[in-house]
Order: sequence, then structure tokens, then C-alpha cells
Amino acid sequence: MRRYILFAAIACGMIFSACNRTHDTLLEEALEMAGENRTELEKVLAHYAEDSLKLEAAKYLIRHMPGHYSQADTTLLIPYYDAVDSLLTAMKDTTDKWVVRDSLVALSRRFGQVPTPKVQDVKIVTADFLIQNIDSAFVQWREGLWTRHLDFEDFCEYLLPYKVEELQPLDDWRTHLRSFHPDHLDELAYCDLYRNSALQAGIKLNDNLWYYMKPGITDETILQPVYRWRTRLRLPIGTCADYGAIATSVFRSQGIPVVMDFTPQWAFRSLGHSWNVLLAEDGKRMPLSGVCSNPGQPHKLGERMPKVFRRTYAMHPELRRMLQNEEYVPDVFRNPFIKDVTEEYMDCRDAIVHTTEGKEGHYAFLTVFDNKEWVPVDFARMEDGKVIFHKVGMNTVYLPVCYEKGGKMKPLAPPFLFAYGGKVRPVVADPTHRADLVLWRKYPVLPHVQEVIMRIDSGEFQASNDARFKEKTLLHRVTDCSATGKEILLSDTVRPYRYWRFYQPKEGSYCNIADIRFYERGSHKPVKGKIIGTDGHWEGNPEGTKDKVFDDDLLTFFDAPLSAGAWVGMDFGGPTDLERIVYTARGNGNTIDIGDTYELFYWNGLEWTSLGKQEAANIYLRFRNVPTGGLYWLRDLSKGKEERIFTYEQGRQVWW
Repeated sequence: MRRYILFAAIACGMIFSACNRTHDTLLEEALEMAGENRTELEKVLAHYAEDSLKLEAAKYLIRHMPGHYSQADTTLLIPYYDAVDSLLTAMKDTTDKWVVRDSLVALSRRFGQVPTPKVQDVKIVTADFLIQNIDSAFVQWREGLWTRHLDFEDFCEYLLPYKVEELQPLDDWRTHLRSFHPDHLDELAYCDLYRNSALQAGIKLNDNLWYYMKPGITDETILQPVYRWRTRLRLPIGTCADYGAIATSVFRSQGIPVVMDFTPQWAFRSLGHSWNVLLAEDGKRMPLSGVCSNPGQPHKLGERMPKVFRRTYAMHPELRRMLQNEEYVPDVFRNPFIKDVTEEYMDCRDAIVHTTEGKEGHYAFLTVFDNKEWVPVDFARMEDGKVIFHKVGMNTVYLPVCYEKGGKMKPLAPPFLFAYGGKVRPVVADPTHRADLVLWRKYPVLPHVQEVIMRIDSGEFQASNDARFKEKTLLHRVTDCSATGKEILLSDTVRPYRYWRFYQPKEGSYCNIADIRFYERGSHKPVKGKIIGTDGHWEGNPEGTKDKVFDDDLLTFFDAPLSAGAWVGMDFGGPTDLERIVYTARGNGNTIDIGDTYELFYWNGLEWTSLGKQEAANIYLRFRNVPTGGLYWLRDLSKGKEERIFTYEQGRQVWW
């Protein structure tokens, strides 16, 4: 037993020594890279020569400083920042933040891209700045109410860094932001359960930020970046990454341990997402949406992610190696200050891809589809004819690729479904077996659509020769609320009527319907008359009048002033014989739209191949003689941007 303990101690010592040698190498490389600024960094090391823990913190910051950048001349940005401040002051009484947003976008475009050269922090950080930052962080750690549970490693990751994001000004942000609405934080000290609770402090502070900032979330960056804090904190809009950076900075200024996590790309739709994570006093890592939703509240529940990374101050060693050796690296991995934390969020497995393509020892990338293209979400080296992508999210379709000179993507193997249990199932079209595909949508039904399509439930299509519908014939009652267009075929026993309508008796429906088309018997052509129905609109939607049902636009809809009992229809001027009614519930316009031109593609192993174009004559498309078992992509060439890949199984589209 003693021999085992001795061996373990020696082994640990060897590992520690190896780590120190690696760290010392990184430290020396950083000092050499500093050039003329080396003396400033050495002053910091000398300053802490008698304090081993602060010295190690200083070494940590200096070792990983190369690759972090700041603005070389922040004065170039002052006119733009001042103009933003002036605009926000002039529009302070404007209640609609989206009107303010439009003005900010116009202002940003007028200024254009301000030329601001970047410089590595290692070449400009001063001794005074770094010492002040280290001392301030240590005061928060040793004396703060919400940091007592942090060990040194957590301290370095959650609290110590002198900046939160690249190009952040090298200023005394901790002191400046500490006074940004810390309302009621001090009251936690009077509760024995909460006085040392980082979780409760985070909830309180995030509530404050939400109350004072009233965040408006945009999907993509639409302004030139604003890094000056007194200006930035006044902006009424931002991306999830913007608010995450603000929350991280404000939280850390109060000594609340927070980091930022992100997924490069959702597994089931466009874009990626960023959010915050708070390290609670019990060791739990609690996700939150900075300035928006609190730790412990539901955050993007059920939304599949292929990978999750944490933004760090320290450089990822494998990314460092890749950036040094690869000719081309995709944008998402050009920032080496991240680490993989996928397993903190989901059950994940290693995905093994066998390939004869690519170059041994070079890097492969795992991609998912982003409505228009394949987007990299993970990386691994190719060795012995295979690639092992570690800790990958399941129930997602991936395409393994490499990048050739100039950044051209090259598939390494067929796309595959990484099924539950970690099984790799290639998705390969079979040109020897063909079938017809009947398609109803180009994009999956997401929760925000499902919530509104239910408002058509129990609606009734009625006909009458009485303008007040005292005597009427019930033609159809809606029971199928799937988000596709619907067709009502009318028996030839249904006699001609002058008035035809959609009536909605269900409470809370507001007679929401997007589109109705009446087709005349015999001519088979759409017929229109005078629009009749409930006048007005729901007070929050002045565009939601009854005429929107007949404007041939699936994105507009009737939003009646009555919760129940409203109706919309047509007066044809005399009895009219109809053969069918086509209707579409309120939605997002991604059902098949009559008159639009569509094109279907399948993945042929190397690229997307067209299976032809069609102009939609009905609420569905039929593509004939299609290779079976493949991965497909339906595009609307007339309008829109939301499109998604799918397989075709048992007569229906399965979205990925």
C-alpha cells in the first residue's frame, strides 16, 4: 500500500512538473511576443514575487494573453459613440424600441465601418492596469459574499480575467459597472440562507438589469459594435451574445461568478445561440439568459444542440495547434479561447467516421445544416483512416467535411443521422429505387407556430342565402390543426349559395385565419366576391382586418376584435356553385403557397442535385421518380428564407 501511495505521489509530481514546464513555455513565449512591452509584464511578476497565489494568477493572465486583442486607437470611435448617445437622448421619450432601432441602424450605416486597427493585448497592457485588475479580483474572491465556493481554477475562469470579450476597452470596468443598478443586493446579507448565495445574488441582479434595460433581442448584429460602457448600456436592442457579454461584465463587477456558453449552430434551425452560466454555491452550473431570464428558469428547453462551448480566457491547446498548422480554419474556430462543455448539457457520445478522403493528421469538421449551407460545429484530427468526434449531440444529421485550399468544403463521407444510443446511420439516396414525394411544407413547425395554428380549431365553414346567416348549412368543422394548407371538397349535392363564410365560435381564437380561396364548380378557377364579416381588428394588430384573408399572402391574417364569434367570408352577389374551398391557418408562411415556384434537391454524396422545379398549383407538391432514402431540401424560389433538410419516411417529411 505504501509503495502504491509513493508511486501515485511521484506520478502526480511528474504531471505537475510537466504542466509547469508547459506553462513556463507559454509564459516565455508571451513575454517574447510582448516585445517592448515585456518590461511592463515583468514588473507584474516582480510585484507579486512574495505572494505565490497572486503570482500564479499573474502568470495565468500573461501565459494566455497572446491572441487577445484590443483597439489600437479608441479615439477613432468616439464620434460614432457620441452620435449614438445623442440619438438615444433625442429619442428618450420614444416608447417603441424598434423605431429607435431603425434610427440606430441608419446612423450606423452613415458612419460605416470605422477603421480601427487592432493590437494584441500582450503588446499594450500596462503593469498598473494588470496589477489593479488582479488585486481587485482577489478582493472579490477573498472578501466577497458570493465567491467563497470558488477554488483557484474556478476563480481564474469565472472572475479573474481583465476583460470579458475581445476589443473591450482596457479600463477599470469592474469599478465602473459595480454601480450599475445593484438594487437590493445588499439586502441578501440579512437572510442567513441567501447572504452567501451566488444564485440568489444572480437572480436579483439579473432582475435589475432586465428592469432597467428592457432588452430587445435581435437575431443578428445590425449595428456597428459599441464598446464604450456608458453608451452600450443605453442601447435598447442587441443579440443574445451582446446581452451575455453585458451580463458577464456586470455580474463579475459584483463578484458573482459567471461565464458565457454558446452553440455554434442549432441542430434543427438557423443561427446559433449564446447564454450565461452561473456557478452556484452548491457547485451547480446554472444557465441563464443574461438580462433576460434568470438561473433556474426554463431556457430553450427541448431545443437540440449539436455541440456546446464555453468562452474562456485560456487558449484551447488543440485549437492553438490547428491554427498554427492548418491552411484554412472556419470562422467559428478561429477564436481559440473556448472549451467543449457539451456533456454538461446533454447525453452525448463519440461519433466515429471512417473515411478515405482528407489528409492524415489534418483536421476534419462536423457540420450541421443552417437552412442554406453546412456549418461547422466540431473538429477532430484524421488518424488511421477515421475521425473521432468526441461528445456529440444525438438525434441530429451531420455531414463530416474537410477544407481545401481557399476554404472550399469537401465532404469526407455521406451525411449521417447520429441516432440515440450513438449509432451512426448514413443517409444515402438510392437512384435504383425511386418513388413519388408529396410535400406540404418547406420548414418544420416550431413552438411559436404551433401555438397560433391551434386558434383555427373548431372553426366552421358555412353557407347561406341569408346575409345574417340565420339559416345556414354547415359544410365543414375544423378538427385537423396541422400547419399545412387544407382542402374541403364539396359534394355536388351542396346547392349554390350567395354567402360563404368562416365562423369561429371558440373562445380565444380571434378568428385567426390567414387565407381562404373559393373555387367555382365547372371552371375549377378561383372566384372572388365582396368581402364580408366582422369589422375591425384586435387592438394590438391594426393590420389584422378581414380583407387580409383574401390578399393571397400567407403571412397576413384576420385578427378579429372579438375573442369568439367573429367571422369572415364573401358575398358573391348571387347563388354560386363551389366545388372546393382551400384554406390556411395563421402561421409563418412555410406551407406550400399556391403560385410560388419551388425546387427540390437531394444530396448526391458530394453536393445538392436538383430534382426539378414546380409552380405550386395546390397546397402540396408532388415530385415524381425521386431517388429514395436520401436527404432532401425544398426551396421556395419566389420568396422567404426559412428552409430545412428532411428525410421522407412512411409518406411524410421528417425534419432535421
